[in-house]
Amino acid sequence: MNMSLTLPGFSPTTQTLLLAVVVGGAVLIIVGLSINTPLLWRMGMRNILRHRAQTLIMLCGLLLSFIFLTATFGLQDSLTHSVEADRLTKVGDVDESVTGPFTQNQVESALTQIRQQAAVRAATALYLNPLGASFRSQRTGVTQTNQYILGVPPDFDQVYGALRDSQGQAISSAGLRADEVLLSHSAAKSLDLKPGDQLQIKLNEQKETFNATVRAVLSNDVAVTGGELGFDGSYPEMLLPLATLQQFYLQSTHQSLPPNTICIKNIGPGAMNDRITDQTVLTFLEGRFHTSADTRGTIPTPYDRTIIHALKPTQVEGTNWSPLAGKGDFLSTSAARQFTLLLPAFTGLLVSAGMLLLVLLCLSLAADRRMELGIARAVGLQRRHLVQTLLIECFGYSLLAAVPGVLLGIGVLGLELLTFSNIPAQSFVSSAEIPLHLWISWQSVLSVLCFGLLTTLIVTWLTAIWISHSNIVTAIRNLDDLPVHANFKDLLSELRTAPTVARRVVACGRLLWELLVRGPLCLLVGYLLLRQGQTLSTDWLEHLSVAVLIVGAGLLLTWLSTAIRLPVTLCRWLGGTLIGLAWLAYGLQTGAGTILLVFTTTQPQNGSEFQDIMLSLLLSLLLPLIGIVVLVMNNGDGLATALHLIIRQVRGLAPISRPSMAYPLTFRFRTGVAVSLLSLVLFLITLIITANLGIGQQVANTSQQSTAQLIATQNAYTLSITRFLVAHLVIGVLFGALSIGVIASRAVVERRQQIGMLRALGFSRALVRRSFLLEASFIVTLSLVISTTLSWWLVSQVAHATSKEFLIPVLPTLCLVLGCYLMSFICTFIPAQQASGILPAEALRYE
Repeated sequence: MNMSLTLPGFSPTTQTLLLAVVVGGAVLIIVGLSINTPLLWRMGMRNILRHRAQTLIMLCGLLLSFIFLTATFGLQDSLTHSVEADRLTKVGDVDESVTGPFTQNQVESALTQIRQQAAVRAATALYLNPLGASFRSQRTGVTQTNQYILGVPPDFDQVYGALRDSQGQAISSAGLRADEVLLSHSAAKSLDLKPGDQLQIKLNEQKETFNATVRAVLSNDVAVTGGELGFDGSYPEMLLPLATLQQFYLQSTHQSLPPNTICIKNIGPGAMNDRITDQTVLTFLEGRFHTSADTRGTIPTPYDRTIIHALKPTQVEGTNWSPLAGKGDFLSTSAARQFTLLLPAFTGLLVSAGMLLLVLLCLSLAADRRMELGIARAVGLQRRHLVQTLLIECFGYSLLAAVPGVLLGIGVLGLELLTFSNIPAQSFVSSAEIPLHLWISWQSVLSVLCFGLLTTLIVTWLTAIWISHSNIVTAIRNLDDLPVHANFKDLLSELRTAPTVARRVVACGRLLWELLVRGPLCLLVGYLLLRQGQTLSTDWLEHLSVAVLIVGAGLLLTWLSTAIRLPVTLCRWLGGTLIGLAWLAYGLQTGAGTILLVFTTTQPQNGSEFQDIMLSLLLSLLLPLIGIVVLVMNNGDGLATALHLIIRQVRGLAPISRPSMAYPLTFRFRTGVAVSLLSLVLFLITLIITANLGIGQQVANTSQQSTAQLIATQNAYTLSITRFLVAHLVIGVLFGALSIGVIASRAVVERRQQIGMLRALGFSRALVRRSFLLEASFIVTLSLVISTTLSWWLVSQVAHATSKEFLIPVLPTLCLVLGCYLMSFICTFIPAQQASGILPAEALRYE
């Protein structure tokens, strides 16, 4: 369940070094090309300094990417480090422990043999009874049940280390008097107990009680078993002398009370540095007690059988649950499930959004340089020279954005952790009170730098290859390339007659591409994925295969419709509509169960369901969203006409109502990318807000104070998780808004002559500026319609399934809508201002 960013089979260090080697090789190649051909270096660097507006847009996009990557990697590092630090505090210097139904002779014999081992520094035995006692405070008059009780021997400090109170002062267990107890941090906090308070203690299933005085309140909880340590809970514990507990038990039941937990400290400096000798002691313990070490842990720890607990490093490092949504909260609250399941899913989706933005930036950059590159080709530069020039330029952008992006990302990470620190605890098993520390490893920092640079270079390389194959004449005159219709007979003939192996590989690639875009190859891939998913019994793979089959069917329908001489526009509409409708229907049908599992407290049918839910959740969110985006973009003319009829009623917008809708629908790919980016983020935000602030808030029965307090705490917990997830997704809104700015910036270049004609016909600068802002409004409106419709429908289904009233949080939704329009207008304002400043005479002379 953890948000692991390491590939399977690789350690973080190995993965980081491999990335560094790959990126280092690419950098050396670029540096070598720059030294070998200084002209290419000067061309690339000149463009960075010359095109300042384009440079600003590129740097903003890359900065956002580096900030998001740093915050993502750093959040996982910080949570993992915080959990490990908290576990080390709880477990002290204890490296292993053994629990079971021992007799006194068995304990003494085991301790004698353990202490004789060369790798063992100290060992002791104590009595631990989970949830086995209750006490009543004489000062407050409140009784607390289900408390952990620990009977500790005088030499407990030699194994566990020094106990410290809430003031940081050391406390010796050997100095505890017979009528004194120590309280853990959680036990004291639950009843506001203080040193000197008198307690009346009662063991479960016993009638007799005994009185004790609180000697001190510890600064932490104590955990010496794997179950309690791995559960990351807060345990109310009482520590008292083992002799006192044994004497009271003997007087009450006339039976002896032998220790049931053996704690062992290895030779070494302590903490996690003891992992070198850990396996030696474990091997001895497994042979001594004839059982294997328990690596999973059960809470509360069962004492009806012998269990070996490998605390360090196995249990301490096994951070499968976050400190904000531990296992207990995960099973009992939907907010904790959302944090555990949705945060990795959102991270993956936002990384994809960042990649789409990077593609859009590189396409815009290549299109902006198209005329200049065409002239360079005309004077003798080869295609490879153009590719190298764009690589050098984009590499410069990445270097400029890398270090500031990482530093800003660390700042964003600090704000996220500050938000987490205010999340309230749910119950005694909650892990929300684990102290959070800002910490990011060198592996993560290097991975962020390498991943950002490598991604930029790969996308730039692919874009440069595409733009370098443009026709020289059309590139110089800035005209659209003529469509190329490939014929299967020509491709097969080229494959047979190719003079070299390289030409045959190219011909084979073109043939496979044509089979892919026409549908047959998609259908074959989908069928193979379906068979593989059925063989492995993997739900997400089956869902993916059906999605690929739907794409293949839509492409095949388009091809066959074209073959029977139907209009090309009608053929594309049929194929796109089929894909959009099928994806939408299939995504809603298959994703219903997954959505219910995340946004309710429905228990899974089996334990493995949670382990394989992540990819199923991604598909459940993506399929219906992409389906409705394809459907809307394929039928966007109707919506544009409706908006035109509405907008032309406004006097100041009537002249530009139709031109503002024409450009986004002319270049549907760019518009579709921007709508997809913005719709994805707005859909996720609306889904979280509506589910948690609408149907997720519970109403308390004020006649029962305890119930009302519990519900208020759960609502506060849900609200805190919601705020963080929404804040995490705001970066995605910036991605979408910046993509609109990129489209507007490119539109200024492409429509220079059209803008000049409009200005010559009498359109004022204000009208031109409004036209660009209206185009941005059209994209935002499409995104809002798509995202709100889909999210509200899903939440209504959740409300119906849980018999709750479907409510829309009006104020948060209104703030989201206004904020989205505001950020889009800000990103569009600079290109709109540039367009309004174009002089008609200069624009009409522009070639």
